[in-house]
Amino acid sequence: MPRPRSFDEQTLLDCAQEVFWTRGYDRTSIEDVARASGVGNGSIYAAYGNKLGLFIAVFDRYCKGRVELVDHVIAGHTGTFESAVANFLDEIVGDCTSHSDLRGCLMLNSLAELGARFPEVMRIGRQSTSEMERIVRRRIAEAVDADELSLTVGEVEALGAHIVLVSQGLIQLSRLDTPVAQLRSIAATSARMSSLLTAA
Repeated sequence: MPRPRSFDEQTLLDCAQEVFWTRGYDRTSIEDVARASGVGNGSIYAAYGNKLGLFIAVFDRYCKGRVELVDHVIAGHTGTFESAVANFLDEIVGDCTSHSDLRGCLMLNSLAELGARFPEVMRIGRQSTSEMERIVRRRIAEAVDADELSLTVGEVEALGAHIVLVSQGLIQLSRLDTPVAQLRSIAATSARMSSLLTAA
C-alpha cells in the first residue's frame, strides 16, 4: 500500500507547471521544481519516479484543463453560431495574452519540444485536441439542427477541426508578440468566415 504523500499534490503540480512552462522540459530539473515548491527531491522522486513522470502528471492535468476551458466557453455560450465562435476565439486571445512573457500554451510548446521523443506526450496532446474538436463539433451540430447552418457530416467535422486550428494559431501568434488588437481582429474575422462560408 503506497504511503500517503507528505505534500499537497496540487500545489506541487502548480509549481512544477510554472517551471516547466517558463523554462521548458529540457532546461528544468527536479531540483528546480523542489526549490520552487519547497518539496524535497526525495519526495518528488518517490511520488513520480523521475522528471518525465512528474512532467506527464503536469502535462496531463494541464491538457485536461484546456479541454475543460473549451467546453466551458463553448457550452456556456448562448446566441448565434458566429457569436459562439467569436466568444471562444476571443477567450483564447485573452487567455494566451494574459502572460507578459509570451509563453504560449504548454500543450503546444511541449508537443513541439517533446512529441517526437516521448509517445505519451504525443498521445495526450492528440487526445486533448480530439476532445476539443468534439466539443466544437457538438456546437456546430446544434447550429445545423437549428437550421442556422447547412453542412454535411464531413463538413461539420472539418469545420470543428478548423476552428480549433485557428485557436491554436492565435496562441502561436501571441508568442511572436502580435498586438492583442490584431489577434482579436483575426479572431473576429475567422468567426465571421466560419459563419458566412457555411450559411444555409
